[in-house]
Amino acid sequence: MNNFYRPPLRLVDGGDDAFYFFNDFQRVDQVLRFESDSDYPCLIIPESIKDIQQLAWMEVIDLMFLKGIHHPDLFKALKSTAPQSVICQLMGIRYLTVKSYCHFAGISQSSYEYGQCKFALEERVLGIPQSMSWLSGAP
Repeated sequence: MNNFYRPPLRLVDGGDDAFYFFNDFQRVDQVLRFESDSDYPCLIIPESIKDIQQLAWMEVIDLMFLKGIHHPDLFKALKSTAPQSVICQLMGIRYLTVKSYCHFAGISQSSYEYGQCKFALEERVLGIPQSMSWLSGAP
């Protein structure tokens, strides 16, 4: 490793002398074990909880562009659990609607609705319980 370059470590001050690292845990381990007496300091970038939250939701939003993702489920999860201000900011939209979601994800609204209907049909399995535990039960 170059003696003059150290990748930055990101951390959050949790108070009470506790720090929370959230990237490159292998690098943190290396610093704590092998570089504590080093003459070459590493750069530590303090982050806020808000920054971590944005980075985490950005990872979730990246799921939209994966092949085979079930968009109705992802939209439902974003709508019900994600902080709307963060999601809207990351997606560059004013409100999280199906239309804005589809536009951002690069899918047609009809594809989204087809996926929604297909899932609803699969859920109704013509009288057979979804749990197959009844197969292993004693008569």
